Amino acid sequence: MADKSSRNGMRSEPSTAVLALKPAPGPRPLGVKWEENVATVSVRGDLDREALWAIDYTIGRAAADAGRIVLDLREVTHLDYSGVPEIVARRKELRSRGGDLLIAVRNPYVSNILKATGGGDLALFRSVEEASGPAVAHAAKARMLRK
Repeated sequence: MADKSSRNGMRSEPSTAVLALKPAPGPRPLGVKWEENVATVSVRGDLDREALWAIDYTIGRAAADAGRIVLDLREVTHLDYSGVPEIVARRKELRSRGGDLLIAVRNPYVSNILKATGGGDLALFRSVEEASGPAVAHAAKARMLRK
């Protein structure tokens, strides 16, 4: 793979992933059910296999207090396809407990990797607001009532 150079001719460092969890892990607000509580895991940069492992771990921590997790990949520039099965497995696990894992993605390249690798097992949205909105919560509640 060729090295990427900056404008001044110096080699630039590869873009690494940056991860943030909102709200921070902790008890959910009183009166809010687990399946209605939403946490957002925001990521930016290039996601290699190790970064995807860290994301899966963070989603697991968030799932202790929130049933609906939004994985914000809107600022991701590259995604290693080999880590997508863990995301699919995490979504299936959350759905089996009444929660869900929803993905906000804007980059068509990243979106295509998710679609090709995760297929219909992933729920993709264009924004965090769309993924965490009331229509999604209503659909999840209706799905739980059908069980």
